[in-house]
Amino acid sequence: MAARLDDLEQALVPQFLNDGVNSMRIDGRQIYLAQEIYAGPLNDRAEVIAALKASELGQYISENYNTQSLKAFVREVAEEARLRCEQEQRLFTEEDVRAALPTPLSGTLKISFVHSLRSRKA
Repeated sequence: MAARLDDLEQALVPQFLNDGVNSMRIDGRQIYLAQEIYAGPLNDRAEVIAALKASELGQYISENYNTQSLKAFVREVAEEARLRCEQEQRLFTEEDVRAALPTPLSGTLKISFVHSLRSRKA
């Protein structure tokens, strides 16, 4: 079953994105597109640590940084950026998230949208 879902995901995610489809019903199940947002260093972790300190976001670091907390912060910023894009009736992109981050941090993080299919009973 997992292999079949992987095959379907590879085929359907690009099609959903190209067609602008978020979900559909198939055989009594709701198949929907889920979006995860990931943030990682563009170059190295030290650069991200310095940027977090310069951005007054020191709570995310201890000479390292908590990746889950940083991801949660980036998701909050991304949600605000997504709402702005909707209000402006334009496509929401990774660059919108980077632009919404505090200045020192925006130049050190790689923002990636990763889409996957999920299913639940309709």
